[in-house]
Amino acid sequence: MIRYLFDTNHAGSLFHEPTTPLWARIAQFNRKQCGLCWPSIGELWFMVENSGQKELNRRKLLALLPQFSIWRYEDDESREFGRMRVELRERGTPIPIVDIMIAAVARANSLVLVTADQHFDAVKGLKLENWLD
Repeated sequence: MIRYLFDTNHAGSLFHEPTTPLWARIAQFNRKQCGLCWPSIGELWFMVENSGQKELNRRKLLALLPQFSIWRYEDDESREFGRMRVELRERGTPIPIVDIMIAAVARANSLVLVTADQHFDAVKGLKLENWLD
């Protein structure tokens, strides 16, 4: 079974009504095939705290999280992060640290990373899809 990890740009789009094309795509899968990871969730909390509608967005995020798998960031992911950061530095293709953490979760758990960010193309061994196109 293929499992999908949403990058923050896709996860942030989930705050919109469940009639968007992204929600329609998700409906094709078992919800537990799709998920988030703690680094993305941290970015989502930043979006909530930085918004003009903190309370509304807080409720939306709290309602959203139980609907999906949550992939942890633990030992395997941390080791993958270290390898990946060195690989990117040696090739001269750095990407933001939190995105390396997200990519490490995807690579360590054989997940397809669903993202609109092209800089993930620099990470070898990542399977990528963009559902916002």
